[in-house]
Amino acid sequence: EFIGWCSDGIHDKVWVCIQLSHNRWRGKYLSIWGRRGKSLQSKVTDDASDYDIDKLIRSKESKYAEIPIDKLHEVYPEFQEDLEKTTAWALLKA
Repeated sequence: EFIGWCSDGIHDKVWVCIQLSHNRWRGKYLSIWGRRGKSLQSKVTDDASDYDIDKLIRSKESKYAEIPIDKLHEVYPEFQEDLEKTTAWALLKA
């Protein structure tokens, strides 16, 4: 749904929102955030409305610039590996 990067000279962080499942107007989403190169944190949101997720993403757009996935791989080459580890743990916790 959204990939954001904050790099302002002080911070170097990512924030990602992934749709895990969806039916009608509600879904299950995974939010992942953290400093690049550090352990990422995650939160699974069950039964969220499309409006709730849009509102969450809009709240992050002031901090994080949306970037395409290919640009993310340039600035954070190990993101895919970190994402897979974080997603696996988040799904096990959910």
